[in-house]
Amino acid sequence: MKTIKHALFCALAGASLLAAPVQASELTKSDVEQIVRDYLVKNPEILVEMSNALRAKQESQQSVNDKAMIQAHASDLYGAKDPEAGNPKGKLTVVEFFDYNCGYCKRAHPLVKQLLTEDKDIRYIYKQFPILSPTSAYAARAALAVQLSQPEKYQAFHDALYSHQGPLASEAQVKQIAESAGVNWSKAQAKFKDASIDKILGTNRALAEAMNISGTPGFIIGDQILRGAPRDMASLQDVIKDARAGKAIQ
Repeated sequence: MKTIKHALFCALAGASLLAAPVQASELTKSDVEQIVRDYLVKNPEILVEMSNALRAKQESQQSVNDKAMIQAHASDLYGAKDPEAGNPKGKLTVVEFFDYNCGYCKRAHPLVKQLLTEDKDIRYIYKQFPILSPTSAYAARAALAVQLSQPEKYQAFHDALYSHQGPLASEAQVKQIAESAGVNWSKAQAKFKDASIDKILGTNRALAEAMNISGTPGFIIGDQILRGAPRDMASLQDVIKDARAGKAIQ
């Protein structure tokens, strides 16, 4: 930020001195600062233009960085044994990093379900990323155990956890939600200590850190990253459209 301010000062000072009625060598630092201040007061739109240009440049660079990170971690993003939905052969792949206690994730979930119902050309990968509480970690482990023991029950359990109002209060509550979704809890519990679950959770955490996803939800959509939840269905569809067109996500 200091560098930007310095560049702004130099640019405006140069422009202002061209219009100054005195020689530059006669001006003191205080004179120059006053000229720059007066120029900005008379032309405040310059700050808006510079701010917009800076934001566009930063977004463009972020997009380039995101593409590079996705390519570097493609095997772990797309080749791991995470649960999936949608079309396994879909031309566009979406990856969601989520936490079952995340309110923003819960708000985005109905949008995701609607998207997958309407768009049959999306492969959707669920990345468990429990970061909010011990019950988040327990629910993530339970969901992966269900995937291992009863994969046909995963989606129902996943939807039921997301539909639960408020944070998950206890491990007993997770069990209750599972059983209400038709899960055989004994079969799921027998897989809780499976080494593959630890591997998935560890890999997902490392992936999120590597791609600067520090909160939930985080979405990998094509070759772009959306950090945070879409506002509504229209904005989610716009993001999908931009990803298919190869445009940076705004």
